[in-house]
Amino acid sequence: MSTTAPRLLQVARTERITPAMIRVTLTGEELAGFPGHGPDRRIKMFFPVEGQDRPAIPRASTGGPVWPAGEPRPAIRTYTVRRFAPDAGAHGELDVDFVVHAGDGPAAAWAVDARPGDWVGVSEPGGRWEPDPAASFQLVIGDESALPAVATVLETLAAALPDVPVRAVVEVADAGEEQDLPGHAQVDWVHRGDAPAGTPLVAAVKALTLPEGRGQAWLSGESAAVKELRGHLLSDRGFDRRAVYATGYWRAR
Repeated sequence: MSTTAPRLLQVARTERITPAMIRVTLTGEELAGFPGHGPDRRIKMFFPVEGQDRPAIPRASTGGPVWPAGEPRPAIRTYTVRRFAPDAGAHGELDVDFVVHAGDGPAAAWAVDARPGDWVGVSEPGGRWEPDPAASFQLVIGDESALPAVATVLETLAAALPDVPVRAVVEVADAGEEQDLPGHAQVDWVHRGDAPAGTPLVAAVKALTLPEGRGQAWLSGESAAVKELRGHLLSDRGFDRRAVYATGYWRAR
């Protein structure tokens, strides 16, 4: 957890991006100075539990976070900053996209019910991926849970390496979950349908014809699929270990 205390922010508005994705826009005075720019900026979000209007958040100390006595701990989940606009509105805006399905956990349930004025805590962002200007091509792989991060990676590549080929492979449930993505990437949408999560993504990536030269890859999504694809890129495709940035976001099994 960050050594800086989380910021308490409020919902400005929500928007249904696709049938299974909700964008929540946050704002508030504590958003001032938020270091939210960059690709794949991950934050911890602190969600109020039953009986709370706003979540309990720890204060920072030299010995680590100190939680308020007598208050229940919030539900804490990791998400990716989709957009940070410091000059929007009175205090700036922060967009976070939530994948929502029936039976999902506290974060998705909060997003479904979120209304303007609702409170949530947000940590300082982390993230260390940077595009390699020496790479001959870029490969970006993910599923719907990774789509917000995929979008920020593609934005960064378009700005930093506009002349470098970019291939993106994204698994979603069906055509209704496809989104317009920024940048100049060739995007392959893979529809999961009734197949196990990650299986169609692995097959699609293994079937790709990639450009010649040394590539750089960013991949995130279901953990087993990410592990298999990382091994494939290293062993079968000859990627350098330092050129493959892989993160498992969730587990299907």
